[in-house]
Amino acid sequence: MRKLPLILILFNLPVLNSGEVNSWDCNKFDGARIIAGDGEFLGVLGPSWNMDSIFNDSSSYASSWSQSSIFNTSTNYGNSYSNLSVFNDGASNPPKIIGSSGMVGYLSIGPSWQSDRFSPYDIKYTCDWD
Repeated sequence: MRKLPLILILFNLPVLNSGEVNSWDCNKFDGARIIAGDGEFLGVLGPSWNMDSIFNDSSSYASSWSQSSIFNTSTNYGNSYSNLSVFNDGASNPPKIIGSSGMVGYLSIGPSWQSDRFSPYDIKYTCDWD
């Protein structure tokens, strides 16, 4: 039996992209609740027609003025420095994504090496929820 050099084996391993959203993941995100690290309900993930979706421009959860919106940069959930914020790539306690069968991961822009963190922008565009 011929042995392959280790380097060839490593090149043939699948590449894992941390936190990458694939179209087949959209079902697990659809309707998932977003819960802040302090327990605040921050809306749901899903199509823009969903009343509580963070992607529905008419929803308070999508607004730039609501205290319960990740898109309000004046709140702990939407600024770039809070440990509760989606948009702080080093946040220690970003919002949780809770699906019908339990925790899916965290709603966060990073860090990229943590595979359980998913960007709201990646979810929105991959699932075509704009």
